[in-house]
Formats: sequence, C-alpha cells, structure tokens
Amino acid sequence: MTDEQLTDTVVAGPERSTPEDRARARRNAVIRTLLVGGYLFVVFGVLLPRIVDYREVIAAFQAAPPQALAIVVLIGIATWISEGGAINALLPQLGIWRSTVTWLSMTAVGSTIPGPVKMAFGYRLFRSWGLSAETAALGLSLNGLAAQASKLILPAIATLFLTLTGTLPTWGYLVAVLISLPVALGSLVSIWVLRSEAFALRVGAFATRATDAVMRRINRPEPEDLTPRLMGFRESARVMLLARLVPTVLSQVLARTMGYVLLLASLRAVGVPAEVLPPDIVLGVYAAVMTITLLPIAPGGAGLPELLYITFFTTLVDDPAWDDAIAAGVMLFRGMSWFVPIPVGYLALWIARQREKRTPAPSGA
Repeated sequence: MTDEQLTDTVVAGPERSTPEDRARARRNAVIRTLLVGGYLFVVFGVLLPRIVDYREVIAAFQAAPPQALAIVVLIGIATWISEGGAINALLPQLGIWRSTVTWLSMTAVGSTIPGPVKMAFGYRLFRSWGLSAETAALGLSLNGLAAQASKLILPAIATLFLTLTGTLPTWGYLVAVLISLPVALGSLVSIWVLRSEAFALRVGAFATRATDAVMRRINRPEPEDLTPRLMGFRESARVMLLARLVPTVLSQVLARTMGYVLLLASLRAVGVPAEVLPPDIVLGVYAAVMTITLLPIAPGGAGLPELLYITFFTTLVDDPAWDDAIAAGVMLFRGMSWFVPIPVGYLALWIARQREKRTPAPSGA
C-alpha cells in the first residue's frame, strides 16, 4: 500500500477538495454544531434537572475535602498518561510525552469540533512529528481498534469478577463468555489474517460480497473490491502489530482500569461511601456505560455518559438522599475525563509546538 493510499484511508487531504466540497463541509459543520448544542441542552437543561438539583450538586462539591479533590486530580492526570501510554505502546518512537499530547489534543479536538476531524488531526500531528504516512495511518487505525476491543472486553472481565464475588448469580459466567466471544473471535480472525495470506484473501472476498449486498439493499453504489486494500493493510500492519501486541494489550487494559479508579475516587471524594456504592457495583456500572457508549450516540462524547451513570447509580442506591452526591461524583469524574482535557489538550499542543521548534522530530519508519 502506498503512502497516498494510506493517507486516503485515514483522511482526505485538503489539496483534493474543491471549493464546493469546502463550502459543503462548512455547512455540515454548522449543522452538526447546532445539533450538538440542542442535544446538550436537552440532556443538561431538561433531563438531568429532573433527577438532581444542581444547587445541591454544587454544595456537594464545596463540601468535598481539598485533599480528596487533589487525589482525584492526580489520578486524572495518571489516567491521561495511561491513555498516552496506549499510543506509545504502538508507536514507541513518539515517546510518552508526545503520545500523551496526542491523546489530549485529539480528545480536545474531538470534543469541540463535530464530525470526523479527530482522526485527520491526529494524522497531521503524527506527520508533523516526522512519522511517515504509513506509520501515522497505521498507528491511528490500530490504536482505535485496540481501544474499542479493550472497551468491549472490560464488561466481560467485570461480569466475571462480579460473579466470583457473589454479586451476580452463576449465570454471570455465561454472560461473561457471551460478551467476550465477539472480541475473541475478532481477535482470532485478525491474528490469522496477519499470519495467513490465503485466509486474508478469503476474508477480503467475503467482506466485499457482504458490503455489496448491503449497498444493493439500500440502493447505494457498490464499493470497489476490498481485497487489495485489506492485503495492503495486512502487509503494513503485521510488523507493527505482531511486534507490539503484548505492550498494546497491557497498556489498553491499564488505561481502562485507570478510568475505573478515577470514577471510584471521584465518588468517594464527594462523600459517597462504599456502603452506598461498593467498588464492585461501581465497576459493573462503569463497564456497562463504556459498552453502551461504544456507539457514537453522544456527539463529542458528552451528555449520554453523565445521564447513564447518574441514572444507573441512583436507581441502584434507591435513596433520594444520595442522588445529589452521586451526581457530583459523576460530574467530577466526567470533568477530569472529558471536560478538563479540552483546555489542557490545546495547551499541551501549544507547548509541544514550542518545544518542537527547539527539538528535532523523530524519524518515521
């Protein structure tokens, strides 16, 4: 696969766009922004006020001990670094600093600019740091796939843990197997595609037939044969992924685990004790929300997670006296995992740009 083909797979370069394309993109961006604003108003202005009192939520924040809030901030920073470590596991030539800046800045862009801008931004950021087009495109693609797989496998681990601790009955073992089965099958297929050229050709032919059938049913033009693209991706990805498989898996598991620790610490900081929300229940809800939000339902990643966490926790506790404290804990967690990374991401990108003026970029492979 050539650099140009890989670039087209990840982003469409501006040199290939026409004035009509740019005007259409601007219109779409305005429409998406309006839709996102309306969606956030419905969630935070209509739905959540029916569950919690924002004044009481603020009071719960104010009552939190400063040292507890400081611990949450430190865990939040460690969570950002662990997300950067997941990128660094695939692209060790970046180093942990650039990898963390990549995650923060991509999160900031993806949370503030609607549409498929996040991947294009990440690609251009990698290229500006000296990575080749092939390495940049593969790093983005494989990191995205690994992150999605880790978010799918977490519910299986959580269900198994809850069953072992007695929180769930024995049918939890079956649920854990059923949840993990798609990830296991997908992983086996992916590994075998990388190992066997003949199997990769069959997968490409099957994917082309399946895609053609779907496109015919919705009266859309059939795409070109997907086999050449799959084979090109396979040749490019096998060296990177097979060489970095173990650190990639471990780093993704660590990043998801840190997210859970941050949620637990946030609830404890605002005074929600283990007697009200035990760690295993928090883990189960964390895994459930992560699975639900895998689908791109929430624009920019906001609104839906807050609503789900607060609804699940308050329903499980079933004591209105704890609703506002639970909401405060969820908002603190989402603040450190979603809101704060926006300004920090843009600031980190600016600092990185200043450093790049004095530091030579790594050579891409």
